[in-house]
Amino acid sequence: MNDLAAELGRLLRERHMTIATAESCTAGGIGAAIASVDGASEYFLGGVIAYSVDVKNRVLGVDDDLIGRYGVVSREVAEAMNDGVRRLSHADVAISITGYAGQNGGDRFAENGTVWICIGSDGTTPLVKCLHVSSDRTANLRRAVDEALSCAVRFMA
Repeated sequence: MNDLAAELGRLLRERHMTIATAESCTAGGIGAAIASVDGASEYFLGGVIAYSVDVKNRVLGVDDDLIGRYGVVSREVAEAMNDGVRRLSHADVAISITGYAGQNGGDRFAENGTVWICIGSDGTTPLVKCLHVSSDRTANLRRAVDEALSCAVRFMA
């Protein structure tokens, strides 16, 4: 994880770009990984932990109708979270994530173990990935953080 966060930081620093996060299932784990790199304050603006639907709605501007149509764990919600955190932070790039990473969860839209990751910036097509995790919650969350950082590195490369 630290190697991925360091590589992401290097890419952001080289391009003089900033990043922000909007996290649901990882509850700040991605932001913590990014901030663990010495000098991260040069490019990491911060993040929103939007664990509840209410915070997704009120803070990030994710529309209730979108959640009603696609579910809270969906590509569409991950993209809307990404748009929302970029709007709030004015970051050049954002990482957003929503998922059911524990042993219990899932709904009629997404089964337990489904995680959606979105990396986006204004004027580009977002990189969106659906991850399926199946081990214990701690391992699932670690894998989700690693995969989100890996996607961000690919997006920046």
